[in-house]
Amino acid sequence: MSLKTAMFAHHNINININIKHIKNAQIYPFVKATKFQVDELVKEYLLFRGFTNTFRALETESRLDKDKGFQVDKIVEELIGYVIHGDVVYMLEYYRYLDVRFFSRLDSRFQRTVKKFELCLLRHYLVHAMQHKKKDKVIEFFDTYGPDLHGKPEWSQWFALPYVKQPATDPTFETFFSKQWVENYTISLHNFLATTFQNMPLPSLLSFNIERIQRKAQQTEIESLKSSVDNLKATVDARENEIAKLKHEVAETRREMTDGITLIRRRAASMTTDAKANGAKAKVGSQEKKNEKTVPKGVITETVAELRDTVDKVHSMGDEEPFVIVSQEEFSEHASAITHAKFSTEGNLIASCDMDNIVRIWSYKGQSFNPLKVNNNTSNILSMEWEARSDRFLFLGTDIGQIRVYNIENKSVVQEFTMDEKYPWVTQLSCSPVEPMFVCAGSGSKASADDTRDGVLVAWSMKTMAAIGTFRLDSNETCADINTIKLNHNGQMLVAGDNDGFMRIFGNVDVRSMKSIMEWKTASGQPACMAQFSFDENSIYTVDHSGQLSQWSIHKPGDSLCNSSLQGFPPPAAFSSHKTAIHTDPFVTSPSSTALPPTSLQSITATIAASPILPATNILPPRPKSNPSTSSLSRLSISSNRSGRLPMITLDDSVTQSLLSFSPRSQMVAFSADTDYVLCASSAYGRRTSNSPRPSSSTSSIFSMRSERNNYSTNSSFAGSTNSGTTQGSIYQVSDGQTALQFGQQPAYQKITAVDWTNSSNACLLGNMDGSVKVTNLIKV
Repeated sequence: MSLKTAMFAHHNINININIKHIKNAQIYPFVKATKFQVDELVKEYLLFRGFTNTFRALETESRLDKDKGFQVDKIVEELIGYVIHGDVVYMLEYYRYLDVRFFSRLDSRFQRTVKKFELCLLRHYLVHAMQHKKKDKVIEFFDTYGPDLHGKPEWSQWFALPYVKQPATDPTFETFFSKQWVENYTISLHNFLATTFQNMPLPSLLSFNIERIQRKAQQTEIESLKSSVDNLKATVDARENEIAKLKHEVAETRREMTDGITLIRRRAASMTTDAKANGAKAKVGSQEKKNEKTVPKGVITETVAELRDTVDKVHSMGDEEPFVIVSQEEFSEHASAITHAKFSTEGNLIASCDMDNIVRIWSYKGQSFNPLKVNNNTSNILSMEWEARSDRFLFLGTDIGQIRVYNIENKSVVQEFTMDEKYPWVTQLSCSPVEPMFVCAGSGSKASADDTRDGVLVAWSMKTMAAIGTFRLDSNETCADINTIKLNHNGQMLVAGDNDGFMRIFGNVDVRSMKSIMEWKTASGQPACMAQFSFDENSIYTVDHSGQLSQWSIHKPGDSLCNSSLQGFPPPAAFSSHKTAIHTDPFVTSPSSTALPPTSLQSITATIAASPILPATNILPPRPKSNPSTSSLSRLSISSNRSGRLPMITLDDSVTQSLLSFSPRSQMVAFSADTDYVLCASSAYGRRTSNSPRPSSSTSSIFSMRSERNNYSTNSSFAGSTNSGTTQGSIYQVSDGQTALQFGQQPAYQKITAVDWTNSSNACLLGNMDGSVKVTNLIKV
């Protein structure tokens, strides 16, 4: 440890003592201010009693008070004065007086610190003498005290000090000649003395009034808290008035929207009548008015159809819709399927990751944020999570047992955590919203042929970079993977669900102990792909692999408060698995997906037999290629270094394809901040004909409609298929599982691979198989 480091260590010790004895520190100013008053009172009493000799002795000792009235500034000034005048004898005598008088009463663990302060005081004396050209004082010091210092390693090099020509530049003494070293030593000595005096036991004469002072301080604090409570009540009342005003404005807006829908219907009906009349007139007068220009019938029909479509979209919102779509935008930032996409904690940024393990961090609000690109060439990213306290850190879990912490401001990985080699796949992450710690779920490699794996939960401290709690799930004959984990609002409880359908809650006092306090199994017996604490944290919401939404009491383990089925969930997986390829559509591959009608299944089986995309010998199908023609029409790019779709990158993506071959995944479910609604990726199957209307969302969904139209025309593999469907984002009411809103519809082959719902506003995102990310802004009515 260098001397400079030792000084800072002393400073830290003083801080710890101050914190430990904070109560004494609060009353010390009072004691310091009153001890002089007490001296005067004692003198007055001695004169009153006629103890004149005692009075004179007290006067004499007061003038020669070595304690300086416990004034730290004067004591430090006295020591530094001896250094300046070169009086080493009185300097050592005074320091040893302080040692016997005060320091010897300290705990034995501080005796080493006292010796270091004495060592630094002597070195300061020698350095000051050399700086002021008093070499004789240095030689005299070593002549006098050299025999006592000889043989001590800390003094071995200092005997050469008077003979070094330029000690201020010598590496051995350079630090001690700096102004910073002197300041650090003086401040540390001052703090050490102040802390020592603060923690001295007080005599009864000084401590009799302390209780009254403390009571008075507490009363003052209570009055201050009462004032704060009154201010908060006034703020709450003001906010309630504002909410009532906003509700009134929303009601007025809905009434105006209803009136607007009526007006649009009338205009559509009027335009239809005019179009028919114009068509009849054009037919009757075609022989007589050949030179006159008439409006083409196709243009009129298309205009009327588009207007009707707009009316249907506006009407689809209805008076009962809880949300109104404000805008929809589609961003093209990746060249391969999206594996993860998440809003940041403050809701201003989005982090998205693709099958090439390229992470992009960007702003969807048009803010002046320079997009970031993070390449991860050494491993596959299996999980991604933002820090829950700010938008500064992004956590990335990999398949080699590492959790990397990426700093958005520094644009670099600032921390790395390594799991036990038995659990190389880091599949889930959850950050504490109140302290620098996070929990991760690990398992054995899912790419191995072994069907049995163990799971583990590990809590990590970002301060010590060490594991602070571990919980292991040992598998018997089945996999014990952990599918979902989530910390509550204060980071004191954690809910986790495993592949056997068991739900567990950890914590109650401190989640870092990783002790399970309750356990139950889902009602359907299916694993939960997502678990979330309710807004009031009296229950747990789960969405399992069968599409069942359940509410569980947190006070009665296993007590299901309500259950409902989510229509259209789970959606098909993005990639086909070799275990299900011979039984399902190449685009409907999840074993837990919603069953199709028998007629559709027969047609799908025939499609598989003739499909060039999924040969019978392949375990996984090839990745889809991005469509360059659609990017110029319907997709935006916020990256400054991209003008369109990136070229296809050849990588071994078997791990990421395996991830996307499972449905549902936890990335397909996201709850709103108030847990009244849940957003899921969903699917709807039917038969599309040339006259079938396009999926409707809102009047501002031009991006998704154009993208869908181009995808149908450019993907020859599906142009001739009559069996088709759509995938979309569906918002369900948590209370009854009914669909509240569907948006972002797209063809069934353009799978949705990730969803998220920002906590700061009603904005939702859909990550897609073609590498695009759709962001939908909503207004809650």
